[in-house]
Amino acid sequence: MVDLLSIAIAQCMVTFCLVYLRMQSVNRSLMKPPRHFRDKLLKVIEKGGSLGDMFHSWKVGSVRRELLLRAKDVRNFTNEKDAGLLDIMMKDTKEKENIIQSLKHDEKSGRILFGFFHPYCNAGGGGEKVLWKAVETTLRFDPNIVVVIYTGDCDATGEQILGSVRNRFDYELDASRISFIFLKYRKLVDSKTWPHFTLLGQAFGSIVLSIEAILKCPPDIWCDSMGYPFGYPWVWHLLRIPIITYTHFPVISSDMLNKLAHQQRTFRVILKGFYWRLFMKYYKHVGSFITIACTNSSWTNDHISRIWTQCRTHVIFPPCSTEKLVHYEKEGDLPAKRKNQAVVLAQFRPEKRHRLIIEEYAKYLKTAQYDDVPKLIFIGSTRSDEDRQYIKDLKVLALDKLKIPQERFEIMPDLPYEDIKKMLWSSTYGINAMWNEHFGIAVVEYIAGGLIPIVHGSAGPLFDIVIDNVGFFFLDPSDPDYKETSSILGFGTLCDAFKEVSYLKDKDKKKLSDIAIRIALTKFSDSRFDEKWIDHVLSKVNNKNTH
Repeated sequence: MVDLLSIAIAQCMVTFCLVYLRMQSVNRSLMKPPRHFRDKLLKVIEKGGSLGDMFHSWKVGSVRRELLLRAKDVRNFTNEKDAGLLDIMMKDTKEKENIIQSLKHDEKSGRILFGFFHPYCNAGGGGEKVLWKAVETTLRFDPNIVVVIYTGDCDATGEQILGSVRNRFDYELDASRISFIFLKYRKLVDSKTWPHFTLLGQAFGSIVLSIEAILKCPPDIWCDSMGYPFGYPWVWHLLRIPIITYTHFPVISSDMLNKLAHQQRTFRVILKGFYWRLFMKYYKHVGSFITIACTNSSWTNDHISRIWTQCRTHVIFPPCSTEKLVHYEKEGDLPAKRKNQAVVLAQFRPEKRHRLIIEEYAKYLKTAQYDDVPKLIFIGSTRSDEDRQYIKDLKVLALDKLKIPQERFEIMPDLPYEDIKKMLWSSTYGINAMWNEHFGIAVVEYIAGGLIPIVHGSAGPLFDIVIDNVGFFFLDPSDPDYKETSSILGFGTLCDAFKEVSYLKDKDKKKLSDIAIRIALTKFSDSRFDEKWIDHVLSKVNNKNTH
């Protein structure tokens, strides 16, 4: 159990250190390599050794930065698996000579280090798809940009991570301009580390992780593409660089506070409300350090624009590779040729509500004619043994407890991207059950692939994606806001939606599919993301002194 007093003391100590460091102009020291660093580096390169033996630990980051600015292949200077920085470079004779000449003549390449802070970059979800498309666009925009990925995926190598990106998202990246900086303290942002006062604990953890990142390699531009805003003041005070944020959902929102206000005013509720309001005040404060704020949907943008009033926010819909998904439709794959199956494309996590889908599907089976019942197929990525156990539990629920026939239910985890596309092209329906899915990349992939979406009537799917009557919505009594929304929206349950789509004729399916594809190409293509990312981000921060 986390001791709240210990956390408070730690926060005070960290704040004191920040004030002291700021007074000492540390922001200049962290970026500036130590005196005579070139002579020391040449000695390390020519005679062997490691940077840790030659420089103080808090200066190693500035030296690594110099190497990244000079190297032709920045993969040589990762801190992968705690290897010495020069171990790989010593094997590359050509790169070694390049670095030696650059140091002797003090030649700099004019490069910019664009840092992406994404501690779970290898998770394989929608947020990671945004990250890697942003990386691809950024590298293509300016050949002088070097991308630094700050990640806590210490169980994988940089090469393995990029291979996973290629398999899952079909993105080919210039690996010679991508350097991975591995962070040791990712567990501090894991909610499991903080069973009590989770928001406060994760905020503290994100501060520690941000400081660890900039000490290991200070960038010229900081981009948080995952949503850890409490490190922004530290990045700004220590480095004075532009800060970009791509927010998938607010850490705390007015909705949370409003719901708390309607609960019975017990001492616990009053204390929680005070805690949340204080947290919201600090959340608003960190917005003052942001240079450019981007959000993934109208729902998220509405909340963030009310919180971070100091900066203008931009909606940049996630890249959904709709061009690649629609291409097969043009080759003649018509809905009439599709199999009668419903796909659920989502990471195997409880918040995706796979259990709800299974339970509602089982209810539907009790009243449906089996010839008309679509087969239910779950596909998605796993991140850990816990996710794989989650899959086993879903199978027990579906096959053993609810007695769904085995030929009507299948789980296919960790499929390559090409196989996912084929599954979408051969199916008829796509299901998304997450409550308040802030955007919903999977839903876009459904409509781009010509599927008929059956989705929860909230947030991104409701406001941004399933428009012009191209799909079907549902609600569920287990939704936190069911009492307020059910009377207003009038949607039925998922079981009701299953019954409704069973009456669709082939011509109706074809009409819905055509409209959906047009929406997908217009709003959610990779090329559209490119345009928005360049317009709102890259064109404004190409000069690293933007802030």
